[in-house]
Amino acid sequence: MTEDLIKEIKHIQQCLVNKETEGEEWEEKMNAVHKLEEVADYLKDALGKGIEF
Repeated sequence: MTEDLIKEIKHIQQCLVNKETEGEEWEEKMNAVHKLEEVADYLKDALGKGIEF
């Protein structure tokens, strides 16, 4: 299940990156992309330790 969550997070990130934005909206979008990357990294670390979500 954790692997599926990581795949979904990556899909959401890609959707955000593909959305055309500018200015402040672009900054907010990139902030969200970076936060999602942090979540994906956390899940990868947990998966490596044998923790499933």
